[in-house]
Amino acid sequence: MIIDAHVHLWNRMMLPNEAVKNYLEPLKNMDEELRKFFDFGLDNDIAFDDFSISAEELLKEMSMGGVDKAVILSTDFELLNDSELGNEEYTEMLFQECSVFDELIPFISVDPNRGEEGLRMVERMVKKYAPSGIKMYPATGFYPDKECYADYWDLIDDLGLVVLTHAGMALPPLDEKYCRPCFFRDVADSRPDLKVIIAHLGGKFYDELLPLMRDCSNVYTDCSALQGWLPSQPDMVHSRLSEVCGEFPDRVVFGSDFPNYEIRFSTLQFINLIRSGDWADDKVKKKLLGSNMARILGL
Repeated sequence: MIIDAHVHLWNRMMLPNEAVKNYLEPLKNMDEELRKFFDFGLDNDIAFDDFSISAEELLKEMSMGGVDKAVILSTDFELLNDSELGNEEYTEMLFQECSVFDELIPFISVDPNRGEEGLRMVERMVKKYAPSGIKMYPATGFYPDKECYADYWDLIDDLGLVVLTHAGMALPPLDEKYCRPCFFRDVADSRPDLKVIIAHLGGKFYDELLPLMRDCSNVYTDCSALQGWLPSQPDMVHSRLSEVCGEFPDRVVFGSDFPNYEIRFSTLQFINLIRSGDWADDKVKKKLLGSNMARILGL
């Protein structure tokens, strides 16, 4: 079984407009001929306004890559005051769309900066949707280890939700200063039953990941966004996977970050690259590609 632990079904109206423009800014430097085929509307008030990914599109890509199940991650951007769709409305749409497909496992998302209302929102969503986990995005403006968020983490722990958190790079209005793995040390250490998955192998803060995992046995990581090294540096991907899986073969899970890298290096290509080479034996590769996440989710 292959489980993709890091997938997005974006709805353009829930994405912060400023962030979308900043992420697409490099496209302004594309050759004029290429830009004829890719009109992202960077000069419009709402750039890339027709962008969305449907469950049906995702399932086609999953079938091509042999992916059996995918964890669908939402993100609560509403407090940035720069998106057109509220968090609860987006969550309702996401869970409705995913509910008819056994292959899709949606997570909720609630920004802890909502305070007491955030706690109530988590409880409402868990009661309504019975999710397996929650997506955290510290770049919206919070240090996970601040004492003011203790009640939030206690609630998530009590509810038995798996936490998947972004780590690494973020562009304005998001702020990557909040996105370091080390900020989850106290969160994980004081709640040993809480499973925390650090996305992207920690991203640009990779050097903080292994020390954290050594000290906290309930911290995991996913390999999404390693495609940033591809296709030019496949050896770097194998090297990173070899180092992390070599030390923690039971605590690394596969993630594609779909659809962010599909044009550059598809999920199918990424899976084939992971399966290739002698960076690990087949047993470790199978754990990475599916069995570790199956165990985390209780599948």
